[in-house]
Amino acid sequence: MAGALVVFGLCALLLLLIPLVLYLLTYVFRLACALSGVPKPSVLAATGIILVNFVADAVALTILEAVVRSGGEAAGLDRWESVIITRLLDLPVDLVISSAVHAGLMGIRFGKGLEIWFVQRLIQLGIATAIGLVALIVYLAGA
Repeated sequence: MAGALVVFGLCALLLLLIPLVLYLLTYVFRLACALSGVPKPSVLAATGIILVNFVADAVALTILEAVVRSGGEAAGLDRWESVIITRLLDLPVDLVISSAVHAGLMGIRFGKGLEIWFVQRLIQLGIATAIGLVALIVYLAGA
């Protein structure tokens, strides 16, 4: 019974975190637009662009993963090697898809879409680095 309550609590927490994550992604996207010299879209439009981008990239990643996995099995690669190759190949695919989605939905040039993608990834990398540094400091302080 207690295990079921823990699972329920974790699921409820995950459902509550979805709007927060979507808000943070929208905020980072709008900030990247402003830093790139593109007019910031509204929050609703930015959310829609992020969701369309997520779906398009998920479809492309699924296809890419299937192709790399079957090619990796034919070449005798381990599964973890195929995962690394897929993640590395997904970066340029994500770049092209995101830039095309930004350009198409926002009515800007493809080059500005590239700029937004790079600025957005730099902001996300900075946030991830800051979280990692704080976690490292907390870990070292406790040791």
